[in-house]
Amino acid sequence: MRVGAFEEAAAAYAAALQGALPPEAAGEAWVGWGRALLAAEQPAEAARVLAQAPMEELPPEWARGVWTLRGDAQRAAGDPAGAAEAYRHALGLGSPLTAELRMRRALALQEAGRLEAAAAELRAALPAARNPSQEAAIRERLAETLEALQAYPAALEQYEAILAFARNRAYRAYIEWRAAQVLLAAGQTAEGYARLQQLIREAPDTLAAYNALVRLVEAGIPVPDDLRGRIDAAAGQCLPAVQAFERWIAAHPDHGDIHYEAARCYRDLGNLKAAHAHLDALIRDHPEASRWAEGWLEKGRLWLRSGAVEAAVALWRQFLARFPTHPFTPRLLYEAARLLERNGAEEAAEEFYRLLAERFPADPRAPEARHRQGVLAYGRGDLDAAAAAWEALRSQHPEAPEALAARFWLGKVALARGDRVRAEAEWQAVVAQASGRFLGERARMLLQGEDLTDLPETLDLLDPEAGRAEAEEWLRARLGITGTHPLSPSALWEDPLWQAGAEAWRVGWVEEARGLWTVLRQRVEGDPLALYALALAFREQGADALAVQAAARLLARLRVDPREAPPFLARLAYPVPYLDRVLEEARRHRLSPLLLYAVMRQESLFDPHAVSSARARGLMQIIPPTAREIAEALGQPYQESWLHRPAVSIAFGAYYLARQRDRFGGNLWVALAAYNGGPGNAARWWATARGDPDLFYERITLEETRRYLERVVEHLAVYRTLYAGRAE
Repeated sequence: MRVGAFEEAAAAYAAALQGALPPEAAGEAWVGWGRALLAAEQPAEAARVLAQAPMEELPPEWARGVWTLRGDAQRAAGDPAGAAEAYRHALGLGSPLTAELRMRRALALQEAGRLEAAAAELRAALPAARNPSQEAAIRERLAETLEALQAYPAALEQYEAILAFARNRAYRAYIEWRAAQVLLAAGQTAEGYARLQQLIREAPDTLAAYNALVRLVEAGIPVPDDLRGRIDAAAGQCLPAVQAFERWIAAHPDHGDIHYEAARCYRDLGNLKAAHAHLDALIRDHPEASRWAEGWLEKGRLWLRSGAVEAAVALWRQFLARFPTHPFTPRLLYEAARLLERNGAEEAAEEFYRLLAERFPADPRAPEARHRQGVLAYGRGDLDAAAAAWEALRSQHPEAPEALAARFWLGKVALARGDRVRAEAEWQAVVAQASGRFLGERARMLLQGEDLTDLPETLDLLDPEAGRAEAEEWLRARLGITGTHPLSPSALWEDPLWQAGAEAWRVGWVEEARGLWTVLRQRVEGDPLALYALALAFREQGADALAVQAAARLLARLRVDPREAPPFLARLAYPVPYLDRVLEEARRHRLSPLLLYAVMRQESLFDPHAVSSARARGLMQIIPPTAREIAEALGQPYQESWLHRPAVSIAFGAYYLARQRDRFGGNLWVALAAYNGGPGNAARWWATARGDPDLFYERITLEETRRYLERVVEHLAVYRTLYAGRAE
């Protein structure tokens, strides 16, 4: 079950129930059987099986679980009336998931066409809401149900209640939109349109404002063209946006900033000629406009977009010559330098970074500018210019984070000049100052002549409980605990959040359990003992991500490096779950299991249900199109939902990482960047790195990929400390 072999797990539970089991074990088996069948996407079979469970013989908590799963199964199988009845039974047995069950029952009742009963169920759920977010979700669903019943005043009352406490701007705009729709449906058109007009004024950059604009235009209600254009532009509707902007410009002489907005929309439409024309008008005719200086930057960006690098550089130099002390000048220098660097115009970029650092040393971007100046000089082989930039950075900004990078790179310069002693001195200082962090680990690797390929293929596997007594003794001493004070606060397990989370986890409601237990962990952030107890409890439940979070917060609270903490505590924050699968795939693809664990920890924190904003899924965060390619290459069947099965995700992730390694000639630095940022980007960055992994890191233009590489290397350092050693 844990690795995603749901069909096999269902068969095992079925076989276990053929024999005589104690009530507790029988309840666990029935719930496990139902969960396995649902996870295997067999809801009808799950409903049929769970209907056979001897409810009167099961302990209440397991009977509740069976009824809950039966409700989920019947609803998924197309029997909402039966689902509503099953949820009613679960509620009758005293489930701690009152609000959640009532919401599911209400949805089932809606699907069964029993809207009044659904509304009553949602009203009953309100007193059980645990927090404002859940209350808002209940009230929103209740309002929608009341709308369907044409009970418009009651629906509006629910939306007003949400607005009384909701703070998120975009969500408030959405609720305002819904409230206006209720007023319009009720025939209160004047009030409804007035509400929509207020919405577009107060939140023009939201999707709700765009929907409101469409409704107002359809009703023939005038909206000022400048506002109309901004709303359209924010919603990505550039064609109507530029039409509105053009009308506004023609009718209003004070239109400077609208030239800027129009230019950006024309740019997104691919009409660079029109974009240039608007920026020319802004720069020439409207020096009073708030976006006037930004117009210079944007016009240069347009030149770069069309490949006219020299035109962009000339334009920006013109601004610098005419307005050397303008408040926008430091920003223009910084952003222009970044744009030029990313477009391959490194000489001009280096010049602009230098000007920013020299003319505006107090600007917060000056240290980074000095560092980039050094990187670009080093990249073209000018060691003297690179060293001068980094020495200036170290002397002028000794407290800036970039000063540490300067020290690291001065070590690289010294080595390139043949001064190994100076290089080692610089790197040793970096290790001392940044132990456990990316630069410190990279300096350590250079000192010891290591690379990412120098990773052990075996693990030092200890009993999971090894060192627990010593760790708890260390905890007691660290926290000043004497006597026999328990390290597991009993009140924690009586907390309603723990109990509700345990109930949700038992029936496979992972998202609900994670939310409940996360709130509990956040509540005890300041209590190291509670964090320790939660880390152990989450581990026992198989909630690896939550266990890692609690253990990591514990170590942070105690201000101890994981590599220096008692190994038992560090292993809670850096575990090795799914061990057999990881070792198998590591051997198959000639990867170190330590590397797979470092990647997995960074990708998903060992949460098989993780989904990213880019739709990457599972432990190894594979996006569906890539997963299909991998399945074809491996000759395996594939369904998108299988990416949440640990065995599938580990196999696909190991294959894909190995493929990137092989694509780049065994280079794991580039392979890791390709895994996160795409092989095309990685190839482009590597092409300008002169074979230097550190220069490659500096060439990465995606901030997410840079941070990804940093974190994986940092995780590797801990995993090496905890698990590298003798063969398993």
